Amino acid sequence: MRDIKRIISVLLIACLVFSFAGCKNQTQQTVDVTPICEAFCADVKEGNVSKLLSYMDPSETTLEELEQIIRPKGLNDAQNAYLDAVRQLTVYTVQEPIYDYDSKTATVFLSWHQADYTSDAVLAAKDYQTFETALASAESKLITLKVTVDFSGETQKISGAKNVIDVIYAFTSAENNVMPGKLKDYYLKSEFILAPERVYTNANEIGIRLTLKKDIFGYRFIPGITYSVSRDDEVIYKSDVLELKEDVVKLDLTEEKAGASAYNEDGFLKAGIYTIKVEDDKGSEVVSLKCRVENKEYEKEQVSFKNLKNDYYLSNLVFDFKDEDMKDTTYLYNSGWWDYDKTSVGKSAFGSNTKTLGFSLAVNKDTTAELYYDYFYSKDADFKGIDQTKPLFSSSTKPKTYDDQSCYDLDYTAEKFEPGFYGLVVYSDASKKHIVCTAACIVVKEAANSVFKNN
Repeated sequence: MRDIKRIISVLLIACLVFSFAGCKNQTQQTVDVTPICEAFCADVKEGNVSKLLSYMDPSETTLEELEQIIRPKGLNDAQNAYLDAVRQLTVYTVQEPIYDYDSKTATVFLSWHQADYTSDAVLAAKDYQTFETALASAESKLITLKVTVDFSGETQKISGAKNVIDVIYAFTSAENNVMPGKLKDYYLKSEFILAPERVYTNANEIGIRLTLKKDIFGYRFIPGITYSVSRDDEVIYKSDVLELKEDVVKLDLTEEKAGASAYNEDGFLKAGIYTIKVEDDKGSEVVSLKCRVENKEYEKEQVSFKNLKNDYYLSNLVFDFKDEDMKDTTYLYNSGWWDYDKTSVGKSAFGSNTKTLGFSLAVNKDTTAELYYDYFYSKDADFKGIDQTKPLFSSSTKPKTYDDQSCYDLDYTAEKFEPGFYGLVVYSDASKKHIVCTAACIVVKEAANSVFKNN
């Protein structure tokens, strides 16, 4: 009887052991952490911030921090396209889980293949189109990352999710040349050109000089800018998107941009309060500045030239400023008659074989307004009897920029120049009321080579 009981006991123990083993095997067969890992990787690639946040403990990160990692705010279209291009060329594979049933966890290795956005060709790209081509041709980098899945509770939980996001989205960081923040973060200062008190009087043009931090050019895909100009709250000009190439940008309003209706009969901008507003290409304001434009009525000024002896023209520069404001922006030592044809016989004298009389007015590079000018001819040095309404030649010009400065080239070209005196009158207004300066030169009877031979 005892033996029978002993046998029954052994059989019962054996059944219990077999039963427990069966339960364990059943647990091993029913636990599968691959789906949650697949879903997690898909959300990482898509950058689904709200879903990614659900994989992590609330103490790991915040919604705002996660958004800044995956898609930094304030980026322009080209920058966002950069992020999307890298993201789209990122693929993943979830490896077979390694289960530990004692701790009820599984270790899962995730294999990521990401286009090498640090390759030389990609880093050399200065625009998005070139970047996209280079990225598509770049070799893929293999990134192997590990997560741990806890399946002890009713819901599976992933540990190490934040590290995966940090590594895969490293391409959004500033170190990889994506400009962080908004363009306004790189704004330093702005000022009105040639109007430190923000008041323009009889202005052909107005404008500002915008200065940005130079380190903005360490990034790629820099936002463009637009600017608008309003007079008394009425928009009279809005620019297209402008590419930023230098840290100091000049933004102006000219007749070409504003149209003739923005000007009065004297060729000056109409009086009023003008606002220049600068925005980035996403419409975020960088700066807004106001100035006042005033108009001063000029009486018609009489043309006159200094009465000088002939030999004076051979040894001196002959010009006379009437406008002190213009004089302040002019480099007097570098202004004067220009010898285009190698026919000069003095600083203000030319041989009769000259083809062009040209006066160069060297000015500050900020000076961009149009000037108007007339040439007059007289047989006598005092220019008596000239008809102010009938100049020999009339034109207008804007300054041309050379290496170190800008110059108004006030030129007159003709087939033949009669010996005598030639007077240049420069005006600030299209109505030719206000005289900026005058200059005079002489054309001698002899050709330039004859004069030099006689000397």
